[in-house]
Amino acid sequence: MKFFRFLVRLIIGFAFGIATMLALSPALASFASGGPDSGLATGITLIVIAAVSCLCAFAPTIRRAFGRGFLALGAAVFFLPLSAMLISGAAFNEVVGTAPDTDKGMAAVGAGLAGGAITAAAAIIGFILGVIFLITGLVLSLGGRREVVIYDQERGRRGSADTSGATVRIEPPAMR
Repeated sequence: MKFFRFLVRLIIGFAFGIATMLALSPALASFASGGPDSGLATGITLIVIAAVSCLCAFAPTIRRAFGRGFLALGAAVFFLPLSAMLISGAAFNEVVGTAPDTDKGMAAVGAGLAGGAITAAAAIIGFILGVIFLITGLVLSLGGRREVVIYDQERGRRGSADTSGATVRIEPPAMR
C-alpha cells in the first residue's frame, strides 16, 4: 500500500513538473540561443521535472503532494510576466537585427509594441493564476487539524472534538 501511495504521489509530481516546465518555457527559450537541439534546454527541463516530481513524491500525504505541486506551479506561473518579458526582448533583438537599415525604426516600434502587449497579457494571466495556485498550494500543504469547539450551557464547560471523533477535550469556560 505504501508503494502504491508513493507511485500516486510520483505521478502527481510528474504532472505538476510538466505543467511547471510549460510555465517556465518562455524564459528557457529566451536563454537557449543554441537552437532547439541545445542540450542546455533539455537538461534544465529534466532537472525541473525531476525536482518537482521528487518534491511531491516524498510528501507525507497525497494532499500535501498536491499542495507542493500547486506551490511549484504557482511560483512558475507567477514568474510568467518576467518570462514573457525575457522572450519578447529576445524576439525584439532578433527582429531589429534582421530588419533592413531603412526600416529599423519601424521594426523597433512594432517589436516594442508587440512585446509590451505580450508582457501585459502574461502579467494579467500570470498574477491571477499564480495567486490562485499559490493560495491553493498553501491551503493544501499547510492545512492543519480541524477542531469543533462545543460549549455545554448546562454544565458550563467547553469541549473540543476532532472531526473524526477520536479525541474530546473538556475546558473550563472562558473568563470575561
